[in-house]
Amino acid sequence: MLQPLVVGLGRSGSGLHLRTLARLARRTAATGDPLLALPVVGCDPRAEARGSAGAPGELTAVGTLDEALARIDPETTVAHVCTPPRLRYDVIARLAGHGVRRLIVEKPLAASAGELDALVRLRERADLDMVVVSHWTGSRLAGRLRRLVRDEALGPLRRITVDQHKPRFLRSLTTDGHPTALDVEIPHSLALAMDLAGPAELRAARCWDLRCEDRVLPGLGGAHVELAHPSGVTTLLRSDLGAAVRQRSVVCAFEGGTATAHFPLSEDDDHAQLIVHGPDSEADHHVFRDDALTDFLEGAYRGFAAGTAGAVNFALACATARLLCVARERCAVVPRPDTVLPSTAVAPTALAATPVPAPGVPQAHAGSR
Repeated sequence: MLQPLVVGLGRSGSGLHLRTLARLARRTAATGDPLLALPVVGCDPRAEARGSAGAPGELTAVGTLDEALARIDPETTVAHVCTPPRLRYDVIARLAGHGVRRLIVEKPLAASAGELDALVRLRERADLDMVVVSHWTGSRLAGRLRRLVRDEALGPLRRITVDQHKPRFLRSLTTDGHPTALDVEIPHSLALAMDLAGPAELRAARCWDLRCEDRVLPGLGGAHVELAHPSGVTTLLRSDLGAAVRQRSVVCAFEGGTATAHFPLSEDDDHAQLIVHGPDSEADHHVFRDDALTDFLEGAYRGFAAGTAGAVNFALACATARLLCVARERCAVVPRPDTVLPSTAVAPTALAATPVPAPGVPQAHAGSR
C-alpha cells in the first residue's frame, strides 16, 4: 500500500486532504482493495495546526519536514504538497532530494513563471510523477459538460461564465498564504475553462480590496478574469470573497441552449446539479452524487500504482499556471463592484491579448530559476 505524507496542515492539507484520505482509506478497505495506509504522516511548523488536524489514528503530526522524512519510505510515499504557493518549489525540491517521486500538489502550481519553469525542469530531472489537484475538471459534473461540448447537442459552445463566491473574511484576516483573490478560487475555474474550451488569451484581469470594519486587505476582496479562446469561445470568471452567500456555478452558453452546472458547495453535501435548456424543450434538471475530491485522489493513487498518474494533468496545470501568472502581472486594482453578476459591472481594462501555449508538453525557458 501507498503511504500518504501531507506537507502543510492548513485548510487545504487538514480540512480537505486529510479528511478525504481517511474517507478513501475506509472506502477502498471496505471493497477489499486498500490503496493507502493510515495513519497519514503530516508536518507543519505551527503547533496549533498540528494539534487541530486529524482524528485519532488517522494522523501522525510532526513539526518539520526532516522529522516527517525520517518516518517514511520514499519508495511507497505519496507526498501531498499543501503549502502556500511561494513555498512549493523548495518543498518539492527537498522531497525529490530524499527520493520521493510521487507528488500531489495543490493549485496554483507555482507563484511565478520563474518558479514554474524551475519546477518543470526539476520534474524532468528527478523523474517525478506529479499530479496537480484538479478535482473540478475531474468531477462527474465537468464530465457531463465536456460531453455537451464534444457532442454539440446544443450546438457549438459560445461562452462560459463561472461564479465562485463565498464569505472569506476570517481566513483572509488570519492567514497570508494567498496574496490576492486571483490565487483563491480562480485557479479552479481557469483550469475548467481551458479544459472545456481549449487554450486562452487574457483579455482583462482585475481585483478589489476586502474590507471588514477598519481592516483593508489589498486585492483579496474578489477578482474578475476575462478570456478569449482561439476556438471562438469567450470566458468570464468571477469570484467575490466578500459575498454574503456561497455560489459555485458554471453557465455554458451554446448556440442552441444553455447548461447551468452547480458544484457541491462544501463537504456537507456531495450532490451536484445540472440544468440543461434546449431550444424547444423544457429544462432537464439532473441531480447526482459527485464526491469529486475523493474520486480524484482515488484516481491519482491508482495512477501512481500503475505508473500513469500525472502526464496529461500536469500539462493542463502548467498552462493554467502560466496564464494565472500573466493575470497577476497585469491585474488592475479597482473598486469593489456593486454587483458581481453583470459582466459590465466593472469596465474592462484595456489589455493586449496574451497568448498561452496549448496544454501540451510544458517547456522550461532559459534564464529562470
